[in-house]
Amino acid sequence: MKTQKIKIILIICLVLTLMLFSIFSFLICNNFKGFANYTTNTNLDNANKISQANSSNNCSTDQNINNNEDRQDNPQNENSKITNTSTCVSVGEIWNDNLKQFDGANLLQLIKYATNSIITLSDISAIKNRTVNANTMRGYNGSKDILVTLGGLQWTPTYFSQDTSGNPILTLWLANSSNTSSWNSGFGASDNSLNSSYPDVMYGTSYIRAVTLNNGGWYSTSSGGGSGATASKNSSNNFAKFTITTSNKTAIADYVVTPAYVLWQEKLNLQSPNGSFYHLSNNYSMTNDAYEKGQSNSYFINDCGGYGNFSNKDKYDAWKNDLIWLVSLAEAGSVSHGGLWGLSTNQKSNSINSLIRSARGGGAGDLFGIPASGSGDLGISPSQSLAVRPALHLNLTEAINSAFDMWGNTQFVLDNLNLLLKYVNGTNTATTNSSLLSSLSSTIGSGAIKSSAIKINANKVTDKAFINSNSELVIKFGGLYWYAVYLTKNTSGQIILTMWLTDSSQLYSKNKVSSTAYNKYGSGTFNSGSPPYKDGASTISNNYGNNYVRTTLLSSGNTTSVFYPYLKTSTNKTAMGDFIISPNALNTQDALNLQKTQSAKSTFGFRYNLPNESYSNLINYSTPYKNLSLSSTTTNYTAWQNDKLWLPSLSEVGLGTNNT
Repeated sequence: MKTQKIKIILIICLVLTLMLFSIFSFLICNNFKGFANYTTNTNLDNANKISQANSSNNCSTDQNINNNEDRQDNPQNENSKITNTSTCVSVGEIWNDNLKQFDGANLLQLIKYATNSIITLSDISAIKNRTVNANTMRGYNGSKDILVTLGGLQWTPTYFSQDTSGNPILTLWLANSSNTSSWNSGFGASDNSLNSSYPDVMYGTSYIRAVTLNNGGWYSTSSGGGSGATASKNSSNNFAKFTITTSNKTAIADYVVTPAYVLWQEKLNLQSPNGSFYHLSNNYSMTNDAYEKGQSNSYFINDCGGYGNFSNKDKYDAWKNDLIWLVSLAEAGSVSHGGLWGLSTNQKSNSINSLIRSARGGGAGDLFGIPASGSGDLGISPSQSLAVRPALHLNLTEAINSAFDMWGNTQFVLDNLNLLLKYVNGTNTATTNSSLLSSLSSTIGSGAIKSSAIKINANKVTDKAFINSNSELVIKFGGLYWYAVYLTKNTSGQIILTMWLTDSSQLYSKNKVSSTAYNKYGSGTFNSGSPPYKDGASTISNNYGNNYVRTTLLSSGNTTSVFYPYLKTSTNKTAMGDFIISPNALNTQDALNLQKTQSAKSTFGFRYNLPNESYSNLINYSTPYKNLSLSSTTTNYTAWQNDKLWLPSLSEVGLGTNNT
């Protein structure tokens, strides 16, 4: 009997053990996926809470948005990353940080890879009004993705389009990152914040957007936005070069377009041309994908009694003004939809799981991510730390204009200088700057080469990078565009190129003082609007040496002027002013208006001399200008001979039909 009791006890114990094991196994199987997708500092209890919250109220969710599920289609080798250049065509660094401008050759190569178009720096018409996704780009490049270096980081081009001003833009996504960050500032997310002022998964008020990505602005510091803080941009941030702009276009950030000027990011949740939404098999979009305010609930899945539509909430669209931003599923694609960009698995892959901006379903405590393999998508908590891979829109119009510039921050761009010398020499021969200068010196001799001859020579060169639509040689120097109008030598025998500003409207957009200095046409007044002085007065109104343009707008003492960079000098030849000479070094301007040399011919048919044209002390006016109070003895009459910038005269630009 005793033995029989022992057997019964053993059987009962065995049954209980099996039951406990089964229960334990059931719990493990049903929670492992959620646990596996969390980083080591997120415990299993938190994973269970999120899973339970999304399965409550007998709410059934689409299998494609089950919480915390790492969904993978076509798994790939973990070593096959975008940094494996055997799967890519590569472009070197396109930003020259020493010159503070873009590298023309590499930039044009990038455009060739992305658009299959060969363009010049002066003509981008071939790439305007085009839309190209990553899949099409691969078709241009033997089924290979593109890899480009910008600011020392590697990026993969994902989409070619236009901003609202018609500028071609190339969207770049950071190719690989091991740097991690959490979505929020450390507090645990709550589904109860769905109806709060600032839901925990709303990208516009996230910590990662404001602080990690260095965009600045207000971000939530507690669940539901119960408290918050305002971040400023930090110059020590890893992304500072992409987020902090300058007043003189010497940072990459100056060439980046914000989503506010990109229409397709405003409307990402609308149907694509083929009638389906950009991601998810159920054709619903996700919050944070588009920044449009007031979106319809019909765009969103009604998950657990809520649409997760935050577009009417304060600061929802704050990210539209950011220079860098996290990508969305609508752009990158999910397990069931390829996405707007048409990315390859290789482009989406990363060393570790990546965080994106799309929020999941109708809750407010769950986000999407991209698994390290690049296949599919996964559900994560805002408290997790995942890889940070931002994207940006590069303004190709401005980048190309930058590459065009002869001056690079503290020195000349030698490639552009060499090309300029080829233009003025009229040669396609590859040679050194010194030999081109020697040839040009012989051509000039003791005379000069005028604008008409420069134009003829310039158009002999095959590379039309500096030639405008009128076949004229235009030079970008210090951010402004100038005509090449005269080649001569100074009193020391050095070759001098005289340039004239092509369009005064440039001054309005570049003026650093205020828009009152120049109107939209770049107009200014000779004497700042003061009434003219009478003849015989101590100060003469039409004396160029004393006028407002010279003493204020073109003054080296006006450090905030748009012209100051041309006037500033240095002790080590690192300023543009070090390479600009004043008129007193040119004999032609000493006697410019004298009859013995040259003078303008009026439309009336007679030759005459005008005041201010020459800085010579010898003034010999001709009929009909005999009785003039302005003379060589007038105060400061010859002062402009020492200026680096000056207004041209009629003798230089011509009058009527006499343009020689």
